[in-house]
Amino acid sequence: MSAVLSGPMRQRGFSLIEGLIAIVVFSLGALGMIEMQARAVQLSVDANERANASFLINKLVSQVALQDATTAVPDPSADFLLARRACSDGIPDSHPAAAWMREACAAFDDAKITIARPVGVGTGFLTITLEWRGRYKMNDGAAVIRDDHRLDITNRFQWQS
Repeated sequence: MSAVLSGPMRQRGFSLIEGLIAIVVFSLGALGMIEMQARAVQLSVDANERANASFLINKLVSQVALQDATTAVPDPSADFLLARRACSDGIPDSHPAAAWMREACAAFDDAKITIARPVGVGTGFLTITLEWRGRYKMNDGAAVIRDDHRLDITNRFQWQS
């Protein structure tokens, strides 16, 4: 036998509780997608900053490699050594990489630059360090400073006599 339900036992459509639960689930999903999009934009800005820093350091490496090998100095890379210097400290015009440092400071206004020899190494090696604070700009134009970034590149140079 089959009983036909009638009256108050028969349901039609969603109840109010089910509708509210559906709205909450949808809202949580939408908030998750918004957060994911914001994180993707932030990671894209980070990648762009790192690519720019890598390009700048490789540009300096090329400049050191192209240094005139006709000088009496057996290792011209020694001229490029620089203790840690912030862009706000000013750029010495006498340094062979002064133009490069101005370019790096224009790209990263709060950068700190170090050009040194790796520990325990004599001539022919340089470690170029570029440090900066990452920035993420909001839609209203306000800059929000994020975490510190650092890029170290060590390169070996061989000079011909």
